[in-house]
Formats: sequence, structure tokens, C-alpha cells
Amino acid sequence: MWEFLDQGGHIYLCGDGARMAPAVRTELYAILRRHTGATAEQAEAWLRSLEAAGRYQQDVFA
Repeated sequence: MWEFLDQGGHIYLCGDGARMAPAVRTELYAILRRHTGATAEQAEAWLRSLEAAGRYQQDVFA
């Protein structure tokens, strides 16, 4: 997954917004931190940058 994201991959997440979406977000943070040593704050900023670039999009329901 890291190589996919590092090379400009896009994620389109569809499904449960109450449980699945937060779990995916947590795992994306963990992936970045594991591969780069980023802090929690850096991981949040990274994911926000993916969202702003249209590389992380969600279509979730409650």
C-alpha cells in the first residue's frame, strides 16, 4: 500500500462511515508513520494533503 500511495495512487473509500472509514484513516496514518517515521501531526497533514489533491475520497454512510 505504501508504494501505491508513494507513487501517486488514489484511494476511493465507499462504505460504513461509522466504523470502517475511521479504521481506514487510522491504518493510513500507521502506514505513513511506519515507512517514514512521521509524527501523528505529520500523518494528519499528509492525509489532508491527499484529500485536497483528490487522491483520498470518501463516499460513506452513517
